[in-house]
Amino acid sequence: MGEKVKELYTKNSKIYIALYILFIFGAAMGDYKVLNTKLGALPKIVSAGVLGLAVLYILWSGNFKNFKALSRFGILFSSIIIEIVFCSILIWIIDLQSFSYIFKGLSKISYQFLNIAIVLAAAYMFEEKAAKYTFFGIAGANFVIIGLGAATTGVGGAIKDMIANITSFGDNDVINNSTFIRAIEIHDITFVMGVFFLYFVFFCPREKYRYVYAAIAMFLFFAGLKRIAFLSLFLAIAFAILCKLFSAKNQRRILMITALLIVAFCYYYISIIQNGMFIRFLTEHEIELNGREKIYDYISQFYEVKPSYRGKGYEFCVQLLKSMKGTKDQVVAITAVHNDILKLYVELGFWGFLCWILTYYVYQTHWYISRCGEKVAVCFMTISVYMLITYMTDNTTFYYWSSMIIRMIPLSFFFDPVKEAPLRQTDRLQMNTYQRWRYNKMEKDIKQQIKPRMKAPSGDNDLII
Repeated sequence: MGEKVKELYTKNSKIYIALYILFIFGAAMGDYKVLNTKLGALPKIVSAGVLGLAVLYILWSGNFKNFKALSRFGILFSSIIIEIVFCSILIWIIDLQSFSYIFKGLSKISYQFLNIAIVLAAAYMFEEKAAKYTFFGIAGANFVIIGLGAATTGVGGAIKDMIANITSFGDNDVINNSTFIRAIEIHDITFVMGVFFLYFVFFCPREKYRYVYAAIAMFLFFAGLKRIAFLSLFLAIAFAILCKLFSAKNQRRILMITALLIVAFCYYYISIIQNGMFIRFLTEHEIELNGREKIYDYISQFYEVKPSYRGKGYEFCVQLLKSMKGTKDQVVAITAVHNDILKLYVELGFWGFLCWILTYYVYQTHWYISRCGEKVAVCFMTISVYMLITYMTDNTTFYYWSSMIIRMIPLSFFFDPVKEAPLRQTDRLQMNTYQRWRYNKMEKDIKQQIKPRMKAPSGDNDLII
C-alpha cells in the first residue's frame, strides 16, 4: 500500500500529468476567439489549478529537494517584473498620477507573478518534463481550436484556406476573406510553437519522440502563420547552430557579446523608429504594416531618445490609445502598440529601460552561464533571439503563454542532465575528419566548462550539467 502511495506522487504519476495537462488545456482554450470575445482573459485563471496541484503534491509527498534551486529561479524571474513596477511607481509619483491610473498599471503587470508561480510549480512537480507536458496542453487546445474553426467551413474548405494562407504567406486578403483562418489566428500560441520547435530540435537530448513533437509544433506554427515569426525562427536556428560549433569557452563569449549587442540594437531601433527611418524602410520594401506606422508616428511625440527622458510609467501607451478610441483623435481601431521594445522604452524612460534590458539580457545570460552551465545559457539566449524579433513588431513580452514558456523551457532544460553521447570509436587513427573534430571539441569542452553553482536533480542522483 505504501509503495502505491509513493508511486502516486511522483513526477511520472499519470494522475498528476493528466490533471496538469487538463489545466493548461483549459486555460489555452481561452485563446479561441469566440471564448476570448466573451470572457477575455478569464479562462487563464484555469491554469491556477496547477498551483493547487503542486500544494497537494507537497502535502502528500513531503518532497522539498528542489526548493532551493527553484527559489533562485523565482527570484530571478520576479526581479525583472519588480524592476518594471519600481520604475513605474517612481514615474507615477513624480507625475502625480491618480490612484485609478496606477491601479490599472499594477493590475496589468501583477498577473505575471501568477505566471511565474505556475512555471515554478510545474518544474517542481515534473522537473525536466514540465515543458513537454505544457506543450501537450497548449498543442491539444490548438488542435481543438482548428477543429472548431473547420466545423464552420468543412474540412475541405479549411484545408483549401490553410493552403491559400501558407502559399500567400499570410496575405491580408486571404485572411480577411476566410472565416476559418480568422478563427485559428491565435497569435500567442502560434509564437509559442516556434519556441517549442527550437526546444525539441536542440534542447531535449533524452526525449525519445522529440522530432515528432517538433513536427507537430511546426505544423501548428504554420497553421497560425505569423510572418515575423518566420524571421525569428530562422535567426534563432542559425544562432543555436553557431553556438554548437564552438567550445564552451567561446560559447560564453558569444553569449555575452550577443547580449550586449542586443542592448545596443534596441536603442538604435528606438532611434530609427522615432526619426521615421524604420517605417520608410518597410514602406519602400512594400511590407504590410497594418496600421503600425500610424501608431508609431503618433507615439513619437511623447518620447525622446536621450538620457533626460524619464518615461511615462507602465501601460501608458495602452491607456493612451484606449483614451482615443471613438474620438476624432483615434489613430487606428486597435489599442495595442505592436512594438514591445518601443512600448517599454516610452513607459520606463531612458534609464529605466536600460536597467530593464541589461537585467533581462546581460545579467540573466551571465546568471544562466554561472549557475546552470553553458548549454542552458545557450538555450536561454536562443529563445531570447527568437523572441526579440517578435518584440519589434508585436506585444509578446507579456503575452501569457509566451512569457510562461520562455521561463519554463530553460528551467526544464536545467533539470535535464545535458550530456553529449560519448563517441564509441576512441581510436583517433580510425576516425574520419568529422569524428576527430567532434572528439577533440568534446575533450576541450570538458576542460573549459565552468562548474555550475547549482545542481540539477535527475532520478536518484544529482548530476552536474
